[in-house]
This record gives sequence, C-alpha cells and structure tokens, in this order.
Amino acid sequence: GWEWGKIFGLILQSRRLLLDADAIVTCNENEARLLREQHPGKRVVVQPHGVPLEVYRDDRREQALQAFPQLRGKQILLSLGRIDSVKNQGWIIEQAPQIFEKFPRAMIVLAGACTDEAYGENLRHRIKALGIENRVLLTGGLPPNDPRLIGLLQTADVLILPSKSETFGLVVLEAWATGTMVLSTRTSGACTLVRHGENGWLFDLDKPETFHQPLAQALSKSAAAQRILRRGGDEVHTQYNITALAGRMKALYEELIEEKNAIRNSARRRHECADAR
Repeated sequence: GWEWGKIFGLILQSRRLLLDADAIVTCNENEARLLREQHPGKRVVVQPHGVPLEVYRDDRREQALQAFPQLRGKQILLSLGRIDSVKNQGWIIEQAPQIFEKFPRAMIVLAGACTDEAYGENLRHRIKALGIENRVLLTGGLPPNDPRLIGLLQTADVLILPSKSETFGLVVLEAWATGTMVLSTRTSGACTLVRHGENGWLFDLDKPETFHQPLAQALSKSAAAQRILRRGGDEVHTQYNITALAGRMKALYEELIEEKNAIRNSARRRHECADAR
C-alpha cells in the first residue's frame, strides 16, 4: 500500500524536526549510530524503553491459568505481540512438530490481537493442517498490564520472539521482569538487549538448529540456564527501571534548558554591549 509515513512526513516537513532539534532521542544504539552519521555534530541520546517493575511483582499466574485452564501442567512457549507477518508467528508454527516431538508437555501460546486478518487466517489454517489445534493457544488481544498477560509471562518457561524486525523489543524487558527466559531473532532491537548465551539467546530464521538448541537449554532448567536468566533479571532492574529512565530524561531536559538560557543570556549581553557603544 501507500507509504503514508513518507507522505505525511513530506507534508509536515518532519525532516526539519531533526535539523532543528536540540537533541535527538532514540531507543537503541544502532539507530543512534545511523543518526550520528546523518547529522554529525547533533546531540543524539540513547534512551531505551523501560518497564514499571512494581507491576510485575505480584504473582498473577493463577489468574492466567483460570483464564486459560488448558495451560495447567504444560511447558509454555510464549510469543507475545500482535498477530502480523512482521511478528512472524508462523515460523514458530512450522517448528511446532519438532518441538512437540522433543517436549511432549510443550504448548505454544500466541498472545496478541490480530492486525493482519489474512495472515491470521493463514496461521489458523496452518495450525489445523498440522493437526496441532490442541497444542497452540491464540489468546487474542490482552490490554497492557492485564493480570492475565502478566500471569502468562510469569507462567511461561520461555518467551520466543521470532520477529523479522524489532526496533527495541519491549517484551524482552517484560520477560526479564517476570523471570522468563528469552529467545529472539537477531533484530536490531533484540541485539541491543540480548547477549547470546549471557542473558538470553539469539537465533537465525534460516537456521532452525540455532533455535532448537538454545530452546532445549532453556527448558532444561540447568544451572547454566538459571545463571543466564538471573543476568536478564539483574539488567532489567538496574538499567531499564522506568523510574530511573524517567530521571535520565528529566536531567536531559534540564541540561537543554540550561544551555538555552546560557545562549539567550549571551545574546542579550552582546546586544547590551552594542547598544552601549
């Protein structure tokens, strides 16, 4: 369809915003690098998304299991995001027979509203064709901070992010905040957060073995897997706490205001000197 973003950007002269801005804020280092190349000398600040950690502290697992009783006693492989070709849930479905053969108690949960009806319909047909309707749950849309959604994250054994593109990957932080393992494709956003084999795992869509091997490790609950999980939890608490991030943004605004005032004061003094002469 139409590239509406480019059309409205042209009408509104959105490129001028970057040229005129006192600072450009982006959510990952890859985007920051590109912006610095395009706008040398411009202040570019990386301000990642954060999560309100207090939301994830209360145990909501029972509320999720009451809403979705078929998950009781299962190993839950959760994919969280809108049902859309970019989110690429169909890739997980193609891996499902191999997953279920190796992990008989595994169940795939696709949580998110469908934003691409044709893709969603094809996904449902493929699930039926593979005969795995009883092993795949599509929850539909769940509002942010919904107790059922938080409970799903807390109950899941692993979060799988098979996206073709992610500029950040907020669900990675949500998984870490609830103590859930993360397996993600190598999108720019995920690569900013996940260090393979340290706080999660990264895999390649064209190499399914790079997915199945870490999945087995994640589900093993081994000491090594638990260390990886703890690192993710530590990072979300120290680096992505929304309260701390809000403080950083406030400090940036204060610094910019101070610089603006200094420039105005300097300009006023020059005018006063000129008038005195």
